[in-house]
Amino acid sequence: MSKISWGKYFLIVLISFLLLVNFNYVFAQTEEVPLPCPDVNGQRGVCFAELDAVYQAQGKGEECIVDYTKFKTEPGKYHYWVEDTEVTAQGKSNDRARQFIYWVTTHSAIDNHPVLTKIWSTARNMSYFLVVLTAALLGLGIIIGQRTNFETGIKLWPGITKILTSILYIAFSATIVITVVQLSEVMMKFFIENLGGKDLFNIYFSSVSQEKNYVDFIGCRDLNVRVQEAAKSEMMLLKLTNWSYYFMGGMLLLRKIILWFLLFVSPFLAILLSFAFIKNVGMIWIGVFFQWVFYGPLLALFLGGLASIWKFGIPFVFDFSRTNTIAGYIYPTAINILYGGPAQKLSAINNGNYIDTYVEYIITLIMLWAVTIFPWWLLRTFRDYCCEGISAIKNMMLSNLNPGHPSGPSPSPIPSNLNLNVGAEMKIPREIGTTIKTRIETIEEIKKAKTEEITQSLNIKASKITDVAHFETNKTVNETVNKNINYLKNPIQAPTSSERQKYMNIRSELSNRASKSDPIAHRFIQSFVVSRINIAEKENIIKTLPTLPKTTVTDTTASETKKNIEEKITVSPAVTLDEYEQVKKMWTNAYEKGEIPKTENIRSRGEWVEGDIVLITNTLNKLLSDDKELKAQALDEIGFILPIFLVNNLSGDQLVTYLKAKIEAARTVKDLLDREREVTERLKAKVEEVEVLKPKKKEAEKTMELKEELKMNE
Repeated sequence: MSKISWGKYFLIVLISFLLLVNFNYVFAQTEEVPLPCPDVNGQRGVCFAELDAVYQAQGKGEECIVDYTKFKTEPGKYHYWVEDTEVTAQGKSNDRARQFIYWVTTHSAIDNHPVLTKIWSTARNMSYFLVVLTAALLGLGIIIGQRTNFETGIKLWPGITKILTSILYIAFSATIVITVVQLSEVMMKFFIENLGGKDLFNIYFSSVSQEKNYVDFIGCRDLNVRVQEAAKSEMMLLKLTNWSYYFMGGMLLLRKIILWFLLFVSPFLAILLSFAFIKNVGMIWIGVFFQWVFYGPLLALFLGGLASIWKFGIPFVFDFSRTNTIAGYIYPTAINILYGGPAQKLSAINNGNYIDTYVEYIITLIMLWAVTIFPWWLLRTFRDYCCEGISAIKNMMLSNLNPGHPSGPSPSPIPSNLNLNVGAEMKIPREIGTTIKTRIETIEEIKKAKTEEITQSLNIKASKITDVAHFETNKTVNETVNKNINYLKNPIQAPTSSERQKYMNIRSELSNRASKSDPIAHRFIQSFVVSRINIAEKENIIKTLPTLPKTTVTDTTASETKKNIEEKITVSPAVTLDEYEQVKKMWTNAYEKGEIPKTENIRSRGEWVEGDIVLITNTLNKLLSDDKELKAQALDEIGFILPIFLVNNLSGDQLVTYLKAKIEAARTVKDLLDREREVTERLKAKVEEVEVLKPKKKEAEKTMELKEELKMNE
């Protein structure tokens, strides 16, 4: 390459380098400067005076400046406020959400609008047609039954009454539904106005809800690199506030829309409640309707209470002495959207700037969510139990009045010895029967199962006294039986919703069967569901209690009168000797090796056995007395086995025999414990005697040694 070519090449490279440097310099000089934040008058390039005073008072060299070039030299020291699109959008979004919730809480719906009643009228006409069709089928059934002498179970006048009631309800269903809804709106208005709920969202922000807030707001952000965490935290809380407002307002609007839809289908309720196989659908409609009707007043009540709490201060221990002071400026203000709890007067240095004001705002948001969710959850829980509970109470009342007829006498109890001999050849051995497991969980399984199968699934089935002893002596079975009894009495105690529903369904089904002359279901309800077993139910056992033979002075010895109460009782004919001995053996083993039920008065096995002996002796004396009140009192004292005897129709004679076996087992174990105690005391006495004698022997040996030593010295 020639010298000229090298010169040209060098010149081109030099020119290109100079152009590139010049371009970068020009680009750097033309970097876009962020738009400074304007003040309330629209003037840009100013700082917040309050914040600038804080920076100077802190003495860290921080300063609010309006020169962007100077700020770039030390972005961790200087504070430069610029207009920010994200903050602007967030501020406008917050005010939009506030206007939304304010509108929802101050504007009511038109529930009797013509468009709503027009849709309802279509459903009403369809319901009329279905009622007419039902009446035609009813009449056809009556005619067929009369001509063929076939009992269809259809009664004329009850059917006519039901049809006329259905027509009347369909005609006024809209009026009924709208009246109930409007009453709930009046309740909402009362709570909001009287408890201060109307001021709720004016307390929450520094200004009243107006459209000007949205139009005029311009968002600003501090570009200082050390305050960006504060900016992100503030934006997150403000977004959460938006969600809270939309969620609360959405629930109120959803309530109103659902009530409109329920209005549309309200005429069909008359059809749903008329037939047993779809009656539950109608009950669901009623439950859902009242759940959403009462949601509004309950939410308004809580909102009003919330506003009152906010007015006078959330009852937590807060320290607000540092608000609007330099000492309280811990979390820096990084955006110009001010937030704070209801007790705060907001400013640039009172903007959730330390832990107390920050936590107050968090608690405020949590209270908003609780006010929104808790009424719905509370009413949903009530709805789940009210319908089944009402049905169960109705059936229990019917069964208490009479299982057979509303005004007739109670059915006589089934004799306990009725099934002693009948079908003895077909009896299934106990060992085989216990392997059969009955699973009854769902409402369909409960309705299909026999009453005996339901009692068996609950581990309450007992055909003889050995079963009762098994319930009492086996810890696992005892806990299971007690759990079932307690859950049947109060299903709400069950830990899971499925279990609560199961026990409520069992109560309802058995109550329904009891009202239809099912003797086992009747005894079940009277024994487990009612709070206290009445004297009429105890009468079945009292009548079958044995009586002690009357003796005179001439035909009894001195030894006869000293007998224990159980020795005067003979084993019931309904209990075999083998069964009696099994019960005695089971209790002997329980008293001897079982877990001690420790209480304040029972701390050892001996105290347990002796306590049961005294308790059973008193119970037997009362049961065998001539006083009817003492007998009833004794039945109350025998604990949870009384319902077991009642449900399984076991006799009083069997109960006394069971207690006889139990107390004899207790006395046997007491004798064993007494002998063990006696032997232990004897051994202890011998040990003490040996210990006392040992020192005397040692002293004698020392004396002999001393004498021998003296002799040697002499």
